[in-house]
Amino acid sequence: MVLRFLALLTLAALGFAIYDVNLQQANAYIGFRPIRFDFAHALLLFTWSALAATLMPRNIRAPSDLFLFFYVVICFLWGGALWQATGILTIDEAVAMMALLYLPAFALLAARRFLFERVRGFVLPVLLFPRHMLALPLAGLLLGAAAIAVVAIGPPDSFGLDTVYDRRLAGRDALAGRSLAGYAINMTVNGIAPLLAFMAGWRRSPTLLFVTMGYVVLMFVLLGLKSPALNVVALAAAGYMLSMPGTRRSFVALGLAGLAAIYGFVLWEVSDGGYSALADYVVRRISLVQPQVQSYYTELWLELAPAQKLLGAPLQHYSDWTFLVGDRFLGSDQTNANTNAFLHALVKAGLPAYVLAIVVIAAFLLILDAMFDRSAMPEFVAIGGLYGILISEQAYTTALLSSGIFLSVALVMLFSYGTTRSDWKLARTPE
Repeated sequence: MVLRFLALLTLAALGFAIYDVNLQQANAYIGFRPIRFDFAHALLLFTWSALAATLMPRNIRAPSDLFLFFYVVICFLWGGALWQATGILTIDEAVAMMALLYLPAFALLAARRFLFERVRGFVLPVLLFPRHMLALPLAGLLLGAAAIAVVAIGPPDSFGLDTVYDRRLAGRDALAGRSLAGYAINMTVNGIAPLLAFMAGWRRSPTLLFVTMGYVVLMFVLLGLKSPALNVVALAAAGYMLSMPGTRRSFVALGLAGLAAIYGFVLWEVSDGGYSALADYVVRRISLVQPQVQSYYTELWLELAPAQKLLGAPLQHYSDWTFLVGDRFLGSDQTNANTNAFLHALVKAGLPAYVLAIVVIAAFLLILDAMFDRSAMPEFVAIGGLYGILISEQAYTTALLSSGIFLSVALVMLFSYGTTRSDWKLARTPE
């Protein structure tokens, strides 16, 4: 755990340095402020990183382990370094945010320790079709969704980075009256495509990787979607690394070392004041946007009256709480300020909804662990990791239904026939 703590503290420090040297000035126009790094900030950063180390798994032995890996490096870690970036939280409020983000993962660890064996006894996967055929329905779904998207949206006028938001708005308008087409695209681009990418890495299949990358490129061209490409790359890399016993055992160490190398390279890139695409599209997205929006939701909830803390913030005239937060803190009622599933539930419906989110997500992951334990299908591990990525900016129900997690679970379960424990030699109970 000491090595994981040092690695996470190093990552957080690199994120802080990149913010201080580059991202703060580049994003000052939307309210990011210089951070005064004093003893109190250093102590909180140290504590935050130590708590992150208690959540980070030693290696990947089950779906919930990959979930925790992504939850820590996307949702939890960065607040310790950058909670001051928006200038709206006091240190006491930052501690509250840390606790609100820590409790869900801690509850998952406790549930695994005390409830896993009971859940395992109730889970009976339905194994109907051979596992080697799983790629066929997944690829078929991508091809079908691609055809639907092309017909529904049509060719764009341009497909550069400078017109991303124009294409998103045009795509939203084109799909407004076609709910089935919208669901098909969401489920495939957020759920099926990353799952197939994991399989491409696990099986070392250039064909599957080509199909997956072709689909996410098409979605970028038609709808301006960028994050699915990052999810596909992350899951393909995870599949490749987990397919080999040596890198499987050291997945967490290699993953943290790889992230530290990327962040170190970005810091070197921006140290002379130059522009870095990695800083703009990767570091900013992961390390800055997460604690930024988390601080908005935390501040909004903490300032509510006691009764509203239990019932949630009034929606007023907004269509969703994400737009309420966007208007309140970013000055635009068209800004959709997404955050992780737990803080979204807290602001939307208060403390009971926050607790319910913890219970539902932990229960789902325990079931996923049990399915993996009985079938040894590595794709269940992929689904656990993907769920950890998706809930960083989606409600847990949205990730399960609209983003295709339930569909992915059903397909993997059906196509699990013929697997054995020798496919993935792991201990039964996750650590």
